[in-house]
Amino acid sequence: MSQPLSKETMTILDSIAAILLRCFIITVVAMLFVWLVFLVMGDYIYQGHTIFFDITQREFDLFFLYSMTFIKSLNVVFFLFPFIAIRHFLRNKGENP
Repeated sequence: MSQPLSKETMTILDSIAAILLRCFIITVVAMLFVWLVFLVMGDYIYQGHTIFFDITQREFDLFFLYSMTFIKSLNVVFFLFPFIAIRHFLRNKGENP
């Protein structure tokens, strides 16, 4: 049998869950902003990068899409999954004191 958690521990876990949710939301908003900037100014951004790199438009677009996919994956793994796990844990501890 597991020991019941103290009220302080429950509060700390609840605070951590709230922070993780905020981090997830902020990252989603930031990714939407970057996507909008890329959608509106993609050609200008591409032209700026061709000064430094010999890259085609297709390669540039693929790199952008891969980068966004990688960031989305990290966002889910490091912010959303821990948030869900903590909330699930707290809900189960609340039902079975």
